[in-house]
Amino acid sequence: MKYDFETSRPRFGMEAMKWDEMGNQPEDVVPLSVADMELLSPPEIIEELKKTAEFGMWGYTWWGKRYGEAMRHWMSTRHNWEIDPSWIVQLNGVVQGLYAAVRAFSNPGDGVLIVTPVYYPFYRAIRLNGREVIESPLRLVDGRYEVDFEDFEEKVKKAKIFLLCNPHNPVGRVWTEEELRRMGDICLKNNVLVVSDEIHFDLIMPGHKHTVYATLGKEYADHCIVCSAASKTFSLAALCVGNALIPNEELRKAFDAEVNVSGCYTYSIFGIRALETGYTKCAEWVDQLVEHVWGNYCYFKEFMAKNFPKVWIADMEGTYLAWFDCSCFGLPGEELAKYLREEAHLFFDDGYIFGEAGDGFERINLACTRATLEKALDRFKSAMEKL
Repeated sequence: MKYDFETSRPRFGMEAMKWDEMGNQPEDVVPLSVADMELLSPPEIIEELKKTAEFGMWGYTWWGKRYGEAMRHWMSTRHNWEIDPSWIVQLNGVVQGLYAAVRAFSNPGDGVLIVTPVYYPFYRAIRLNGREVIESPLRLVDGRYEVDFEDFEEKVKKAKIFLLCNPHNPVGRVWTEEELRRMGDICLKNNVLVVSDEIHFDLIMPGHKHTVYATLGKEYADHCIVCSAASKTFSLAALCVGNALIPNEELRKAFDAEVNVSGCYTYSIFGIRALETGYTKCAEWVDQLVEHVWGNYCYFKEFMAKNFPKVWIADMEGTYLAWFDCSCFGLPGEELAKYLREEAHLFFDDGYIFGEAGDGFERINLACTRATLEKALDRFKSAMEKL
């Protein structure tokens, strides 16, 4: 490979959330929980940020033509989506966009639909804003998660907004165009706004294709908000750079007003420069990253098949997060999490935080070096053989 995916650095003392949450651990323990990478960002981005730092003046910043053209280029070349830069509403991150959309397009007490298990901030965006969570659980059909469309169509009648996660976190599904269109048709029929979180849309595994929701057609585009970020793609979460892409001018104005009401209208020059560089110079790096993550996933599956064949692993169609069922070990979710932390020094994201349907599952972050993964799985094996 041209790029380095075998160098990792301990992040103790770097205000790294998931590292600090571990407490005192042996030096070789790496958390594989929160979805940021334990890999270096592209060297092109690192060099650009050095130049930005050395410039020595960092005043109030707003995105301009260079940023808009970088967004336009990436969406066109990677996602076959021709955007107008005027559609962009800049955010500090996708989660901020979810919260803003919930407030802008629903009222306290209104229902917001999610398909579960799902990324836990979806629940918070709904509940902390005084809205009602409406869950439509995914079904496992022949070992693959699918939308229960009969249930979905019934539940959506009680909702004002549908929060779509595509690719779906934590189960790793990349929804097909047919599935997206069917969900979209049901939402259009019931006048429900689709807010599509597509933050993992660059991390698509071999044999799968991501479809941006807004590319389904004009009617779908006019009734949606697409949230994206470069943070997952290039490991930039701490630089706080995200976007909402909203073709419908009326929706865009309402959304932008809600973002500004919250006082968020200035952004980091470091995040802006990182996105611009990533979207114009780092396509090859992303291709190689996906290859590396896919190799880690294959290694993970082979390890479990050899050592713990009763552990079921979901097909990872997208994201760099593998979802696996540990119920065969006989421990309830919270007990399992405690055992993994204390006995194996393993820090995954525990399935129960993604909703009731996730109890007994774990989510492992595979955006790490192969050496890190091997050490973690060896500790997993030693601990689980004691049960």
